[in-house]
Amino acid sequence: MFDSRKNGLQYPFLGVAYYPEDWDDECIEFDIKEFKNAGITCVRMGEFAWSKMEPSPGEFDFDWLKKIVNRLGEEGIFSILGTPSATPPIWLSQLYPDVMILKESYQRARHGGRRHCCSNHPKYIEHSLIIAEKMAQAFADNKFVVGWQIDNEISPTKCRCNYCVSAFRNWLKNKYGTIEALNKAWNTNIFSQHYDSFSQIPYPDYGWHNPHICLDVRLFDSDVQSRFITDQIEVLKKHTKAPIGTDTMPTLEVDYESMTAKSDIIQYNHYDMPINLPKQRFWFDFMRPIKDRPFWVTETSTCWNGSHFTTHSLKPYGFCRVNSWMPIIHGGEANMYWLWRTHWAGHEMMHGAVLQASGRPFHIFGEVQQVSAEFRKCSDFVQKTKVVSDTAIHFIARSWHMQKTQPMVEDFTYFDNVYDKFYSPIRNCGLSTDVIGESADLSSYRLLFSPMVLSLGNGDLASRIKAWVEAGGVWVVGPMTDIRDAVGARFKNSLYGMLEDMTGAKGLYEIPDKDNLIKCAWSNGAQFTGNDWYELFEGENTLVSVIEGYPSLIGKSPLVRIKVGAGLVYLLGTFPSSEDMNKVIEMAANDAGVRRLKTEGSVSFTERRGNEMEGLMIAECAGMPGAVQLESEMVDLISEQKYSGRVELKPYDVMILKNQTT
Repeated sequence: MFDSRKNGLQYPFLGVAYYPEDWDDECIEFDIKEFKNAGITCVRMGEFAWSKMEPSPGEFDFDWLKKIVNRLGEEGIFSILGTPSATPPIWLSQLYPDVMILKESYQRARHGGRRHCCSNHPKYIEHSLIIAEKMAQAFADNKFVVGWQIDNEISPTKCRCNYCVSAFRNWLKNKYGTIEALNKAWNTNIFSQHYDSFSQIPYPDYGWHNPHICLDVRLFDSDVQSRFITDQIEVLKKHTKAPIGTDTMPTLEVDYESMTAKSDIIQYNHYDMPINLPKQRFWFDFMRPIKDRPFWVTETSTCWNGSHFTTHSLKPYGFCRVNSWMPIIHGGEANMYWLWRTHWAGHEMMHGAVLQASGRPFHIFGEVQQVSAEFRKCSDFVQKTKVVSDTAIHFIARSWHMQKTQPMVEDFTYFDNVYDKFYSPIRNCGLSTDVIGESADLSSYRLLFSPMVLSLGNGDLASRIKAWVEAGGVWVVGPMTDIRDAVGARFKNSLYGMLEDMTGAKGLYEIPDKDNLIKCAWSNGAQFTGNDWYELFEGENTLVSVIEGYPSLIGKSPLVRIKVGAGLVYLLGTFPSSEDMNKVIEMAANDAGVRRLKTEGSVSFTERRGNEMEGLMIAECAGMPGAVQLESEMVDLISEQKYSGRVELKPYDVMILKNQTT
């Protein structure tokens, strides 16, 4: 594996997005001086510079970029290069006018933005691969290039051009084999939707389309973007050993497991207001397990976000620091700001940065310097230890898309319910948690939560979970799990696909209850509060029972605990109150033998272990006081102070705590 540490790059590193194509040559030396003053050790370049790299078809110029990469490298500042396929030059759209996406309105996009070309258009694919390969060849042996980024924040384009419609029909044919199989899976008897051939299938847009075609077109579009990224990765790998990734965003519109299968590293972009920062714990915990190496935050803001106008105002002191530390705390090895200098003209002039367009520093410059100094101070501990977790929660792309095509309950969203009703309580109960997709290996976990995983029927997920439970795992099955097959259809003979056979419990009803008409109690008589939705079971080992509601529901249970092999399954058929969810988590954690850290407030933390060292990395991420209870004496590597027992955290506090006994 490529190891940029041998080149002199120290981890974790602090970086920026840099656009030298925007600036006169005399600015470069000034910026180098300021990079060093700020403590910046790595820059991202090239992602939007296609027209400067290839000003006309087949005419390539990388000398300007080589000069900058080498000059930065001479000063100990390394480079990550981005392939520029997100912003094709005007000559491409003039040569091939239909390369621009055909929007949902059936109007053709026009040149001048980004990510506005069709990822199925053969000429766009061809020229994107050419420029990627030419770049890779130009920098193949450059020791200052420590990574590559493919494209920029790719997402489904929803293009409806002839190339996309044809590709979608071929994708369906490969998936279903015959039109008869498709008709059966989609139940096209409804609304007289029967198809005689794949050539008749429309690309869904306006109107009341079958939810299964809507799901399949979303899965297809995800696959298209994954293929577009993977093709470029394979081209680059012929010429470079530096790690390759593609910068992602907090969404599952593209299946990240699939899209990053051939990449070396996970790259992630996020922009947050203070109120949303705690939610980034979830996304960091999701990015971390995808690859067996630390991830990079390739974009985040130093202060405010904005394009032609700012989207919010001044952030409080300490926010930039804690925002920069959080990805490192959760298993990353880089934090990079977007951007170094605010653009002096053109797009996104109102976005916050490290320097203003004039070259004068923004007000947060001191925090940037502080972060860089702290990264260096804690480098040895961060590099030599890894996040350890024996708890996981499922967050699956197929469930994301199913919820988009059949939300089931008004105003329900997959992410919000998984985060608010499950992940956040799990974290607040002190469990160090991975967020995993459907292909993740389960063998290292003792406790698994699976809320709203509508289908367990894709691949071998169901059989792997069953084997894991039988070997001793504790599985908390949340509501709306296993209630659909792989195409989003109901099961004809049961509410569930595999849960009843696995547990012996009988699923009786699915009951929406946004008016809270159903009242429940724990087996000891204490009140239990569920919300919005109930799946009710009949059988032994009930922990909660309905005590008030529709008569036939009385005595039925939304929560049962069943032994399966050497393990346990909790069937949880509702979204409990936070108090009741905490009880479920506590019971399941005790059954699984999972250790919990006692925290107060919104504390972002991970346990670290490796190279005969262990410790905790913690931060207060909500701008309010917090606390953590330590089990042994630890030293904060930043302040060099020793702590034990209950440790109070000030708003946006950061502590890198090393166990004194190791």
